[in-house]
Amino acid sequence: MNELSDDPLNRTRIGDYTIDCLLGQGGMGKVYKATASDGTRVALKLVKSDLARDETFRRRFHREARIAQTVKHPNVVPVVATGDHEGVPYMVQRYIDGLALDQKLERDGPLDMATAVGICTDVAAGLEALWAAGMVHRDVKPANILLDEHGEAYITDFGLAKDTQGSLLTRPGQALGSMDYMAPEQIRGAELSAATDIYALGCVMHECMCGRPPFAEAQGMRILWAHLQDEPPDPCRLRSDLPPQFARALSVALQKDPDERPASAGEYARMLAAAAGRSSNRVGPY
Repeated sequence: MNELSDDPLNRTRIGDYTIDCLLGQGGMGKVYKATASDGTRVALKLVKSDLARDETFRRRFHREARIAQTVKHPNVVPVVATGDHEGVPYMVQRYIDGLALDQKLERDGPLDMATAVGICTDVAAGLEALWAAGMVHRDVKPANILLDEHGEAYITDFGLAKDTQGSLLTRPGQALGSMDYMAPEQIRGAELSAATDIYALGCVMHECMCGRPPFAEAQGMRILWAHLQDEPPDPCRLRSDLPPQFARALSVALQKDPDERPASAGEYARMLAAAAGRSSNRVGPY
């Protein structure tokens, strides 16, 4: 993961961890690379101080930590500790020495089929572990997929996750999810399911192969209408070297009706693998 510019918290002690550098930041807070007292490198996520005063955000943050701690899977970034620093909650996760998928796409451009299938297979396995724990991720996107130095993919950032039995923790008027990857039912405010994450994974795979999400040409809020009404573009029109069967498999996750999408993320990955003429059980680096 790329290290960013200097930050006031660098070299600060937070719990049993010393902050080394800022890795990134988002709507909920900042993520730092840190070193544990035993020398282990970790990623420490610290909520923004203003949000830490908002009880709803505090509940969402602790919810993210609880979700991640209950899911034990090789393709899910594990949480190793939680705590509070001067009234601000933090969460410590395993440090993935690599980069996020969005950074890889920005650096390298569209992927080859074998690499995309391998990433899809890993992410699908992680998502299915999350679903087995009763959770829907609801924000699957390249920035939330981490790749280690061997090319193994991990799903992370459950800050928008929602359990399938419980209530959504949010504030009125706050958009949840990322518009480029939002399923129609998510936009409508309907019941979410594993199929919602499968749609988002389909958008991610489209971006991996074509260099952009399926409705990237839509401007502003028009993208929401496109998810609801427009047919996704034919990947072959955007990338002429894709075999037609692979392009068709790529798009099956983008059905408007959740019931018409693949029954599981693993099935989607296997469909892509079959269309690419290879096994979905990747062995070795990409």
